[in-house]
Amino acid sequence: LEVVDFAPEGFCGGTLGFITESQLLRLSRTGLANSGLIVAEVTARAVEPLPATFTGIFVRLDGTEPYDRTPADDPASNPLSPGIPNYNFYSLEVVQRIGYDSFCPDSGVLIAKNKDSLRGNNGGPNAFNSYIWVIDAHPEDINMVDYVKPNGEKVMRTIADYRQLNDALFHAGLDSGSQFEWEDTTNRLHFYVIDRHLNKDGILSYTLGIRSLDGSEPQERGAALQGQSKQKIQGVVTPLSFILENTGKAAKTDPALHPSDAKAYLNSDVYRLSVSVKGKWWSARLLNALAAVEFGMSKTVIVYAGCEEGSSPRATVTLRAVSESDPSKTAMANIQVLMK
Repeated sequence: LEVVDFAPEGFCGGTLGFITESQLLRLSRTGLANSGLIVAEVTARAVEPLPATFTGIFVRLDGTEPYDRTPADDPASNPLSPGIPNYNFYSLEVVQRIGYDSFCPDSGVLIAKNKDSLRGNNGGPNAFNSYIWVIDAHPEDINMVDYVKPNGEKVMRTIADYRQLNDALFHAGLDSGSQFEWEDTTNRLHFYVIDRHLNKDGILSYTLGIRSLDGSEPQERGAALQGQSKQKIQGVVTPLSFILENTGKAAKTDPALHPSDAKAYLNSDVYRLSVSVKGKWWSARLLNALAAVEFGMSKTVIVYAGCEEGSSPRATVTLRAVSESDPSKTAMANIQVLMK
């Protein structure tokens, strides 16, 4: 058993969990550059991980020094800066408002940089020991009242207030009220919040992806799209079905690339989806801009199309999919829609 402090102080308090090695997926930054993209599912940390899922994912910032390549900054002049770049690994976990997380302000995916120990402060004249730095999905001012003075004057939460992290979690999908990806260009990592799941007992889990911005992976990437035949539209919104196929091929990878056996999680690609429509007063939208599909498998992508009064009698809805691992691999498909 390993004792891991998963909850960053300042988001929803510190909690200790006894985590077995099998409940963590441990990855290497240099390993990702050679193995390709990882896709895995993570269960809410307040419960035992569901079958074939993890409690969390760690990505070690290894390779040549400096390990944390974030530019140094002074938190006294920039309170949104972690200061001295001396963090050792990224963690990804899922927070759900159950159990010891019942008092958390939100449910979603928590992405953070962590230190192996408390040694080494964050620098500056107001230096303090910080062992975890939460990536804030909403780094802008939360614009909430802290308290009201007796004279009625409202005092707002300051930028450096830890409660600014009340909206820090990442969510899946478009229009979720949060972000669904985080790219750390200096540390050469891209994190994806791909999909959200609730099982029959109401336990929350997320499909997450992690990709290196460097290296040349061994997998062969590819994509294909098919749209259903002409469809008649009646009402404000009608779902249209497209089939997205991963036409790539898996490749053998060195099992020593990552601290954990990651072979089973290298069998997918992540596609970025976009939709357009050609037709007067027609509209089309997606609920999710990301889709993960295993090699040789396919997935249904739903596009919601609609028309307004006075629209043209027909239109063309086009879905486009681009491989995140190899943007040269793209696919497009059209569906002709008619007014009923």
